[in-house]
Amino acid sequence: MKIKFKFILTIAVLSCLIAACSNAKQQISNTGQTDGVTSNQITIGGLASLTGPLTADFAPIFTGVSAYIDRINAEGGVWGRKIKFAYQLDDASDPSQDVDQARNLVSTFKVFAVVGVATPSFEGASYLADNGVPVFGMAINPGWWPAKNMFGVGGSYVDFTGPQNEVAYLAEMTHSTKVAVLAYNIAESSQGCTGAIAGLKEYGIDVAYTDLGIPAPAVDLSADVAKIAASGANMVVSCMDLSGNLLLSQDIHQQGLHLTQYWYDGYDPSVLNNPTDSNLMNSVYFSLQNAPFTAGTQDPIEYPGMASYLKDMEKYFPNTLPSEASLDGYLSADLFVKGLKMAGRNLTRTKLIDDINSLTSYTAGGALAPVNWKIAHFTSNIDCQAFVQVVNGQFINRFGSDGSVFTCFKSNLKNPTKVVLDNNVPGLPGAYISK
Repeated sequence: MKIKFKFILTIAVLSCLIAACSNAKQQISNTGQTDGVTSNQITIGGLASLTGPLTADFAPIFTGVSAYIDRINAEGGVWGRKIKFAYQLDDASDPSQDVDQARNLVSTFKVFAVVGVATPSFEGASYLADNGVPVFGMAINPGWWPAKNMFGVGGSYVDFTGPQNEVAYLAEMTHSTKVAVLAYNIAESSQGCTGAIAGLKEYGIDVAYTDLGIPAPAVDLSADVAKIAASGANMVVSCMDLSGNLLLSQDIHQQGLHLTQYWYDGYDPSVLNNPTDSNLMNSVYFSLQNAPFTAGTQDPIEYPGMASYLKDMEKYFPNTLPSEASLDGYLSADLFVKGLKMAGRNLTRTKLIDDINSLTSYTAGGALAPVNWKIAHFTSNIDCQAFVQVVNGQFINRFGSDGSVFTCFKSNLKNPTKVVLDNNVPGLPGAYISK
């Protein structure tokens, strides 16, 4: 999959941790197959950055897991067992603590699975992979692949720099002929925009100005905006965090420019509650790996998974607005529970892992484009994104394929002159495709 971009202030090692990212056959431990499992209970844990510089991006994952598990338990559990989300550990955004906490979950607390991982530097990934522990969560670094027991939301394969079709498509749809690209001077930000640049160039769209070396956090972007104006760009792509993006939009407005803006970070309904921020975000585009939250209210029949997420969050956490982090937690729990139901009463870690890896079109009730878990650990699944735009303080769905909120692209084309849509994706949520 294309990486689900989350800006990370903590610099993580992206050299692929050779052992974790090699294509060698995975050697995992066969011990602890039924750890955390009793006749009436399954004990799980989670690992996230609850303290540190970016808690808002990561901490809500536990809320999503809890909402889903609370509903499942209220319905009687799975095969007579209730799920106990007993250990919600904090790595403090520290790589060494991440390793320690991963070990604590397995060796000290004896959890059956780790459901809800959200951290900028998942250094404990290789330990969990080697021990064959089923792991579910936010895949934003290479530690998730190719281990068969690591299940990132939407797929585990992370591609930082491959050409991004969605950027070129948005440029085409908004008639943007010259594009400026901005990123911070850290790998997670600059590499995300490297993929954007590659996508634009692949389709012959002029990259008129780039600055991938902005110090984080951004404090003054007026010089960059002046250079964007001088370049003649009519679209700007930003791989900065939300605060940097808001500053960018403020400078664009102050200099009287009218640019199409595409941000990688900022799809957050709570931000629109601030009138100043909402005005700065007006007309900005985003693309999402998941269905937009509005799909759950506007078309709950086609997107029942999103409708359930909104309903369960309102029931169990009524004072919490939807967020991508809590949604990732909810979807992590959904895949875990689906695996439990498939595995049956005689539950083991290996049985759960193998059953999930037999799924070829998992959508979490329409919340995701179809994921083929037979291949999603080691290669891109399909290239589908949901586009939204801020209009008068609301996120509005844009584009889509044959009735679906997802827009899907054909990749690896020879000498492409424009982005080609893939309107024949089996199982695409909401699509009306005649076979």
